[in-house]
Amino acid sequence: MIVLQGFDLLTSNLMIFPMAVLKRAIPWWSIPVNWIVVFFGNLVGSLFFAAILSKYDGLMVADPYASYVRSFAITKAITPGWYQIFLRGIGCNWLVCIAVWQGTGARDTLSKIVSIWFPIWVFVSCGFDHVVANMFSLSLSIMLHSELTTDLYIRKSLIASLIGNIVGALFVGLPAVYFYLGDWHADGMREAEEARIERKTSEPSDSEKTA
Repeated sequence: MIVLQGFDLLTSNLMIFPMAVLKRAIPWWSIPVNWIVVFFGNLVGSLFFAAILSKYDGLMVADPYASYVRSFAITKAITPGWYQIFLRGIGCNWLVCIAVWQGTGARDTLSKIVSIWFPIWVFVSCGFDHVVANMFSLSLSIMLHSELTTDLYIRKSLIASLIGNIVGALFVGLPAVYFYLGDWHADGMREAEEARIERKTSEPSDSEKTA
């Protein structure tokens, strides 16, 4: 849905914006600006839905849902070491960025769904760490009074998964720039787009043709 609707997800932007900077399509400072804005936007959305599930709908406060969420926090953020979460983050965003790359290249909706679904299914099945998904699931566990604390979540899970996601994104984005976008130039694309718009506006309308 994110790709189809054109929404912003931090993990995909970790790949897209460095690629655009390397091809001089955007200035370098747009990377930290976009990453910071999208990070907090994703965080607010995650906390909003976690708060609804934990405080207002009453579904997640009862077992077996509440006990599962609490145990999930232990296996996801408390038990593993920092370097393990970091490595999981690399694997996660490597797969997520492959999904985004494939989805962008697909032409029709069904092809986009199929090409995106499989890499996402693999990363979820492997238990890799997605920084935005963890914003929701681990925040939900904290709201349900699990052993995980906010301080531990930030120091251990959030930072480790974020850095791992950045590395995983670069594993996809940097080779793609070299192998697939070597002869692509932003100036040439802008000139082609301007020429297309100018040509379209200069063409006579249907009413003018029939007059």
